[in-house]
Amino acid sequence: MNRAAVILVMCGSSIATSTLAAVKIEEEAKRRNVSVVVKKGKVADADVLLQSTKADIIVATAVLPPRDDVPVFNGVPLLTGIGQKELFDQIFEAIAKIKD
Repeated sequence: MNRAAVILVMCGSSIATSTLAAVKIEEEAKRRNVSVVVKKGKVADADVLLQSTKADIIVATAVLPPRDDVPVFNGVPLLTGIGQKELFDQIFEAIAKIKD
């Protein structure tokens, strides 16, 4: 895959926590020199947003059940800082597998 990985960051309202998580993911991607496009949305709109964004990965700060079509990561560590490094490692490992 030569294009940037698309990460869909979702929360309950698509305002506060998704914005914080999106900024942290963009900063980490830059630090790791990985090309990403980060989109935001509400978990209630997951199906529609997944179709329209063609996201490779979802990071959700609200409850979102696992999906068969795209990896879903719990984004709460991006809000608390607890487990954040491990979450980043998981996200960027998934991106590396997609890009292969």
